[in-house]
Amino acid sequence: MNKNISRHVISILLVVAISVGFIFFQFRNVKWNVVLDVLKNVNLGYIGIACLAMFLYWWLESVVLQRFGKLADPTLKLRTSFRITMIGQFFNSVTPFASGGQPAQLYLLTRRKIDIGLGSSVLLIKFIIYQAVIVGTFVFFLIFGFPLLGHTTFEIKYLILIGFVINLAVIVGLITVAKSERVASAIVHILLKPALLFVKKERRAGIRENADSKITSFHEESVRFSGNRRLIWECTLYTVVQLLFYLSIPYFVLLSMGVTDVGLMTVMTYHAFVMKLSSSIPTPGGSGGAEYSFTSFFGMVLSPEKLVMGLILWRLITYYSCTIFGAIAMIPFGSRKNRQLGGNR
Repeated sequence: MNKNISRHVISILLVVAISVGFIFFQFRNVKWNVVLDVLKNVNLGYIGIACLAMFLYWWLESVVLQRFGKLADPTLKLRTSFRITMIGQFFNSVTPFASGGQPAQLYLLTRRKIDIGLGSSVLLIKFIIYQAVIVGTFVFFLIFGFPLLGHTTFEIKYLILIGFVINLAVIVGLITVAKSERVASAIVHILLKPALLFVKKERRAGIRENADSKITSFHEESVRFSGNRRLIWECTLYTVVQLLFYLSIPYFVLLSMGVTDVGLMTVMTYHAFVMKLSSSIPTPGGSGGAEYSFTSFFGMVLSPEKLVMGLILWRLITYYSCTIFGAIAMIPFGSRKNRQLGGNR
């Protein structure tokens, strides 16, 4: 446990170090007294709206998790789903490619006595919807906002394309796994091979049989969930609204600094490209890539002093808030060994 905490602390410190290093290098010639003046004049009302948009992003994700989760556990309450969501946000923040959130949420679902195959199906369908909405939203902004990329470098455009291809490949791969039991089984058995080398021979057959049983359960539930079209479309709508709230956050950050000549559509387009680019960076929280892409896009419409302050405020709201509140959400789970998640079993 202590080793895990140390590893997460190191990841957070790494993100802070990269972010601070980038800011001081990129803005080494900026007038910091002017930056402080910008900070003093920030409109806290607009910052509050940006924070509310971030909260609604979390809340809608927890609504989607609960809607699917209730099929596996009818007693799953929204407040419990919200807590699971926030813990997922924390692990997404401290792992490369946001890869730690799903396993953490699966662990919490299994603590509620939900079968691992069923819990995996819940999270898989939810994740497929999220990735599909991201790709669809990105295509929309790419079509209508492509002219806004005119002043960006070739490297930026190239990295955005890589991020898009990665998301598209992830969706295709996940749908294939959900639909094909044979593919899912092949992947699991490939991953099991090195692990079984450290297991006694007499136990290996039992582990394989147990894995096959979970795969069958996972496949059956995935097919059942995907057949519930009303629920799929309902959760897709929630996810679209969720993503729009997230993409609007820099708009309110700009308004808080008195920037009123940049439209909402432009800001959301830039943020969609920032989101896509930073997702292809293999560091916790996309650190380095997030700051670089934000600077590249919003640097076209902001002065250096407002750009650095906008970057700091945006990063605090969209990244560090996930780390802080996600860590807070984990506190009750470690307080009692036998405590059931959410206390509503």
